Amino acid sequence: MPRVPAVDAEPVDVLLLFPPQTEARFFPYLSLPCLTGHLRRRGRRVHQADLNIALLHELLRRPHLLDAAARAQGGDGMRDWYRREMAKVVDSYLTEIRAHVMRKASPGDLGAARSVRLARQALELFVRDTFLTSVWRDLDALDRAARRAADRPPAASGAAVEVLHRLVTDLLARHPPRVAGLSVAFFSQLGPALLIAAWIRELAPRVKICLGGQQIMLRDADLAVLPGLRRTLDALCWTAGEEPLERWLDALDGTIPPAAVPGMTWLPRSGAVSRSRQPPSLRFHDLGPPDHTGLPVRSYLNEGLEVAIVSCVGCYWGRCAFCAYGNRSLPPGRYQQATVRQVADAVETVVRDTGTRFVAIADENTNLRLISKAMRAVRERGVRVRFGVRSRLEPGLADPAFCRALAEVGCAMIAVGYEGTSQRLLDLMDRGVRAADYQRIVDTVTGAGITLRLSVMGHVLDERPEEFEESLRFLAVNERRIGIDALELMVPEPGSRLAQAPERFGVSLDTSGPLAGNPELSYLAGRVGYPLTVHGGPTRTEALSRLERIFQVVRPGRASAVHPPSHRAAARGDSRPTGPSDAARPYPWVRTMPARLDTVPGRTVVADLVWEQFYALPHRDVEQHPDGLLTARTARGQRLLARLVDVSAAEPCPAAPPSTAAPSGPAVPPHPAAPSAPASPPYAAELAAARRTRRPT
Repeated sequence: MPRVPAVDAEPVDVLLLFPPQTEARFFPYLSLPCLTGHLRRRGRRVHQADLNIALLHELLRRPHLLDAAARAQGGDGMRDWYRREMAKVVDSYLTEIRAHVMRKASPGDLGAARSVRLARQALELFVRDTFLTSVWRDLDALDRAARRAADRPPAASGAAVEVLHRLVTDLLARHPPRVAGLSVAFFSQLGPALLIAAWIRELAPRVKICLGGQQIMLRDADLAVLPGLRRTLDALCWTAGEEPLERWLDALDGTIPPAAVPGMTWLPRSGAVSRSRQPPSLRFHDLGPPDHTGLPVRSYLNEGLEVAIVSCVGCYWGRCAFCAYGNRSLPPGRYQQATVRQVADAVETVVRDTGTRFVAIADENTNLRLISKAMRAVRERGVRVRFGVRSRLEPGLADPAFCRALAEVGCAMIAVGYEGTSQRLLDLMDRGVRAADYQRIVDTVTGAGITLRLSVMGHVLDERPEEFEESLRFLAVNERRIGIDALELMVPEPGSRLAQAPERFGVSLDTSGPLAGNPELSYLAGRVGYPLTVHGGPTRTEALSRLERIFQVVRPGRASAVHPPSHRAAARGDSRPTGPSDAARPYPWVRTMPARLDTVPGRTVVADLVWEQFYALPHRDVEQHPDGLLTARTARGQRLLARLVDVSAAEPCPAAPPSTAAPSGPAVPPHPAAPSAPASPPYAAELAAARRTRRPT
């Protein structure tokens, strides 16, 4: 592999990288701006680069890459047809997609939401079946694969890997660093991070390389023994990175001894691994606002411009059995919270620096009363901004006056976790909430005009059938007023109370075999931990089936990451027809699947490429004409077409003259075959929808 060429460059002390591959593309992931802000305030030269979003930008600038990827994967099966059709749709709307994603300009009739989803679909098509999207059974397999990929020419691993290598090479040439730091927030980033680190080691051998972030905090002991990682890295950072990086640079300057650097596991090329004995001393109160300079804040996969801040480190509750992040806050002094002024300063700074009008308060669990006071202070400074938060379904949200106060200072969205309505299970998990409050919370929050979005967890310990049915009923009753961001099975991550004392919760874990995640439901398996067996409770297969039922039964009326919005479910004065439809025309992004690819005769299948949903229309009920128009033959066919119109897969049209010929192609589906539902049709696994399993923090 060639060395980085000598070019006119701007040397930096630290090059901070956020590697692929994760869905954290809604706004800049906060680790880089927070580290950058702190180090720059200490007089250090820093360049930050989000390679996770940069891959998409390269694809939008060079759309031929997508065509090449689709052709390279070849074949004539359902998967291949789907990829080719996706490439065609993206190409036909490329101008609109690029205008919105890159500049937040108007995307025309396509709309912002569809532009964002098609851009994401294009990226997933580009990286699919490459090293960047591989799912690993264990850390040893990941380490071996990263070493093999590093030893091959990048082009041998596919166009996406070749583009990533070029991005890394260019960064090293333009901003040669003393230290390269990679922030690994999600398990799916570990493999690409190790590959990038190996490239840096080859291209710039003198650069010191460190991995940090949430995954390192969870797994540093397991990672430190991996041969490939030892060959490449100099350090792992197992705490917040601001102070370790600051002090490491001081040590490299010779102003302090290396032993004075806190929060690091040192990885010498030979000899024993050592861990810093110096405890971190920097407190959250000592930190300033994030610095987004250098990041393309207007060019993320969001319908609008959005940036994030945090108001704390850790979780003030911290006791939920399944939450490794929150459980680290349990020892005294671990949870650290900002002051009202500190939060207000951060909001004012990011609004001034980026022009955003929406701020995500990206804590794992936000102190809502703190945020309410801080956002009121922001408004008193003349800054008006809307914001979203994450919280539990806490009793305070049942207070109408408090929810109105939140809405008055700009709260637009609250994201919450939902583990069902069984108080027995909520108490066993130590959630600290009351299921009896849930209905009033939904009524109160939505009544204040705040969107409520749920992440639904399954395999909740020994959940009984009747408990699941009641939890499902609650979602169905409230579907019009909620959104659903994710469906995921409980996964015991390292460091969680569930992983540390499984017997206390009636489960056993396999910590010696393959890792477990949510490959059927979450992007690149989502959270990754240990396989779980519930004594006297549902199997994993049974728990997965329950989540599939939620997917099929509940039709969220609010913004949702797992379903196209239902106009009927949201219906509040919606002018769209909700009655039967005699005829409907699929939108250009809805494509008819060739009959030869369908294993079920006598129906037409159409695919909504924006929402990755399939719909099947029996020929006896719906006819598709040569021009694509769908007409109802029966009352049931009218209902099916109305359903397509309802989810924006088709627009209502005047009925065509009745046809006496047998239908010649697919028809639109009545019941969506969820790409991510475990019991969906054979092609579903190829089309698993990428969805937000966890808002970036």
